[in-house]
Amino acid sequence: MAGWIISGAIVLLAALYLVRQRLTARQRREATIMERMRSSQMYGRLYPVLVKCSQCCVERIIIRPEEVRIILYKPMNREYRFDFEAHGLDPVDRPAALKALSQAIALDVPVLADPAKYYYSTHSSARDGGGSYHWYEYAVQIDYKDQMLRAWYDKPEPEEGIIR
Repeated sequence: MAGWIISGAIVLLAALYLVRQRLTARQRREATIMERMRSSQMYGRLYPVLVKCSQCCVERIIIRPEEVRIILYKPMNREYRFDFEAHGLDPVDRPAALKALSQAIALDVPVLADPAKYYYSTHSSARDGGGSYHWYEYAVQIDYKDQMLRAWYDKPEPEEGIIR
């Protein structure tokens, strides 16, 4: 009886070790892809927009293979589209690279990483020629948005740092 328990524990520990090794390798691979993304020409062009974005009241950031769209709630209905092709860049077709882009954006706009302020979601959409693709979104939590709107209530519309 004790032999079964010991051998079962050994098998369980070996399985846990293998799972941990796979997760660690996956995390290293994702971190490498994200660092490559942050050092890319495309991210270099997007970075100044993200710096301005951290000074604004961002309602949502949508990361799709063809663009990054930033929607503000203060000033109302202000939207900025960073279209890759319009900036002379190729669309981000690889799913791992697009996910790395979304994670890199959260590093450079730290408020997005706070789950009490923004939530992160993954979406899937159909392609015109068949198949599907994933896209990512950061959207403001309602409580945080209300808190920010109350803080801005008596203040004029911001003009400094607005994404244009």
